[in-house]
Amino acid sequence: MFYFCSHRILYLKGEEGFMKYYFSFFILLIIINLAAKAQQEPIYSTYMLTRHVANPGFVGSESTVNAMFLNRTMFAGIGDGKPVTSVFGVEAPIDILGAKNGLGLIIVSDRLGFYDNVEIDAKYAYHHQLTNGMFGGGISFRISNFTLNPTWNSPSEGDYWIEATSDPTVPIGSDLSTITFGVGLGFYYETTDYYLGLAATNLNRSEHLFRSNSNEEWNSSYNVPHYYLNGAYNIELPDPLFDLQPSFILRSDLASYTLDVNGTTYFKDKYWAGFGLRVSPRNFQAFNFLGGVELFNGLKISYMLDINTSIITLAPTSHEIMVSYSFNIETKRDQRYKSIRYL
Repeated sequence: MFYFCSHRILYLKGEEGFMKYYFSFFILLIIINLAAKAQQEPIYSTYMLTRHVANPGFVGSESTVNAMFLNRTMFAGIGDGKPVTSVFGVEAPIDILGAKNGLGLIIVSDRLGFYDNVEIDAKYAYHHQLTNGMFGGGISFRISNFTLNPTWNSPSEGDYWIEATSDPTVPIGSDLSTITFGVGLGFYYETTDYYLGLAATNLNRSEHLFRSNSNEEWNSSYNVPHYYLNGAYNIELPDPLFDLQPSFILRSDLASYTLDVNGTTYFKDKYWAGFGLRVSPRNFQAFNFLGGVELFNGLKISYMLDINTSIITLAPTSHEIMVSYSFNIETKRDQRYKSIRYL
């Protein structure tokens, strides 16, 4: 996180600009470091629409093939170096010896300042029909390519000239790149009224190794396990055209946590809008607004606006947009909605 903040301040010239960005640097350093202690993995506000991203148990739980693209831009007012996460995923149900299974592939690009991480996550799930619902369990195998490309710049003149130096563990102008392997597990139980899921990632605590610029010692960092508990409940409103779905997700690395709660209203299963909150042990982080529409049969678009309530006043909003498409590979899709209430 330090590299991102340094990148913003080392270009400064003049007393006014220096003081303005020095204050920004100080605030961002505090807030981002607090967030880093609580969360290594990206956070998605549209978690209720992307259940299989964190939990492999949900892969293939629906009867259709689903493809999605998501882009999340955090702290939009910061400028260059702000966190940007892009996700592409596809999942499909498959039958193996008469049993219901699922396969999925998730590709994630997560960028923050000098930091860039690309992940390829292959997922498999098994689904078993119980008397009152569906139970499923899945496993994921993740390959991560972690890259750190520090670029140090400073003014060549002026009262606030700073010599370009690097962190002793990060060589100037060098690219650091490591590849790690991670394993995750996930389980869920779903009925017509509700679902509940539990998942864990990086259970093997994969390690990044790189050599220091100043000595021959090896430095390391770990991908710590993250745990996810999520659920939702479907409430049928008096008007049969409307449904209400309250949902939540609890994320934790056992050192800290974030909790999202959301309420989303669906109209004819074609339009939806919702409101949510995000909290952590230290503060009330954000509240958000969700809107979405099915443009035509199977193609959906959703947008989430996060209003950040922390002291990062220079970056009050985060934006998340998702486009998804669902289709049935066995038969031509001849109905728009899944629920029999809309046939």
